[in-house]
Amino acid sequence: MATTTTKKAIPAKKTTTAKHVVKKTTAAKPAAKKTTSTKLAAKKTTVAKPAIKKATPMKTAVELSVTGNKKIGTLMKEFNKQFPYLRLKICYSYARQAVAKGESISGIDVDKTLASVRRGDSGGDISISGNKKIKTLEKEFDTAFGLYVQVCYTAKDGHRYYTSGSADEMTLAAFNKKCESDGCQKGVWK
Repeated sequence: MATTTTKKAIPAKKTTTAKHVVKKTTAAKPAAKKTTSTKLAAKKTTVAKPAIKKATPMKTAVELSVTGNKKIGTLMKEFNKQFPYLRLKICYSYARQAVAKGESISGIDVDKTLASVRRGDSGGDISISGNKKIKTLEKEFDTAFGLYVQVCYTAKDGHRYYTSGSADEMTLAAFNKKCESDGCQKGVWK
């Protein structure tokens, strides 16, 4: 009988061991899947955490610096870039009398610098920003450079005008917006 008992015990162990191994293998696969999904979840969490909103810098108005070494043409282009519906007409100071008489005036050569055409007793620099009134800008050019300057615009029909009266009381930004809404031509700087 001892022989029979030994034979029965050996096959039972083999069968149990084989079933046990199969169960471990089957159990191990889902555990691996759980580990993988846990890793993915951890990766998603890691990616989501650094999503911090960056502070958006406030848009500030660009200020044009007007110095004596700046060419007139460069100044006119920069002005028109900042205020696309407006342009500057820069003339010698004696042009003021011609305008008062109703005569047409011509601007200064755009290749010259402000220092080369400024009045001898004038000096200084100015800055141009959107919140500056038109009349203030024109007066500053007279004071700092001794030049007659008009802020101008080109209507949608192509006629050219300079500001006067109530328009001179407006800021550059406000008048530029008004010209845009009136359908004035854009990008005419000369």
